[in-house]
Amino acid sequence: MTAPHDPDAGQARPGRRRSSSRRWLRATAAVLLLVLLAAGVDVAVLSARMGAVEVDLTADDRDGSTWVLLGLDSRAALPRGADAAAFGTTEEVPGSRADVVLVVHRSDAGTRVLSVPRDLLVTGGGQSGRLALTWLRGPGATVAALCGLGIPTDHLVTVDLAGFTDLVDAVGGVEVDLPGPVRDPQAGLLLPRGGAQELDGATALALVRSRHPETPADGGGWAPSPVDPDARAATAAGVLRAFADRAAEARTRPWRLQRVAWAASGAVSRDPGTSLADLASFAGTELGTAEVLPAGPPVEGALLRLPTPATAAAVAAAGLSCGG
Repeated sequence: MTAPHDPDAGQARPGRRRSSSRRWLRATAAVLLLVLLAAGVDVAVLSARMGAVEVDLTADDRDGSTWVLLGLDSRAALPRGADAAAFGTTEEVPGSRADVVLVVHRSDAGTRVLSVPRDLLVTGGGQSGRLALTWLRGPGATVAALCGLGIPTDHLVTVDLAGFTDLVDAVGGVEVDLPGPVRDPQAGLLLPRGGAQELDGATALALVRSRHPETPADGGGWAPSPVDPDARAATAAGVLRAFADRAAEARTRPWRLQRVAWAASGAVSRDPGTSLADLASFAGTELGTAEVLPAGPPVEGALLRLPTPATAAAVAAAGLSCGG
């Protein structure tokens, strides 16, 4: 198969060590719960602050409900005070991509969580390419691409770069435990020591975004980390799990709880059919650990990863099917 043109082709793949994965999912669920519990903040005001994802979904809960949570990387939504050189301008990196894709399927049989690789080859609307790039054509294209994998979308929730930074700062930062020093000049990342340490929103985002991580070389200086195609998502999992834990602590601090609720309502966007009641129900779900959807190794010279029989088997095992 000839790989389609890839705007990210030629970039080095990440090489951070794997960590346990609960990814955007657990963090977003905790934040949504805080939004709904926030004392002193009018629910109508919070609802009005939430963004809208313009997509036509028809929820079908007969076999359970499927939530799709996306972390978006639009350069039009940079954190306040961010250096555009570390991200690229909207002219250099136009549009928005689905950087993190989490799928939660709830049914009478339980809850299953899948983390879908952003570089997975998908088809939909007569086009094929990496899943991340489908968002450039709009939410409907991403929904169609997931359906092509057998994954339906009953509810769609998104968080952008600026929103992530605001959320981390709102909870007072996150604590991460790094195996050692790491830097990535292209992401604006420099953490000169390993071990447990506090990160603010900007530094946490740089760690999550890092594509070209380097670690200290034996002879001095810095050297590229070993290549691991799943490492970027695994690093994000550790940061976001730390965020979820810190956000949960805010429940006992009303002043921080209200600040987190306000930040969350400005960071989260939802499809028109997803109500606050739906979000409340989702936030109360025991989500467990995310399973990374299996995919083939990256195609030589590109980021693209091909679906395998194990990909379809994992979707079916999660109780997912899409008739669209």
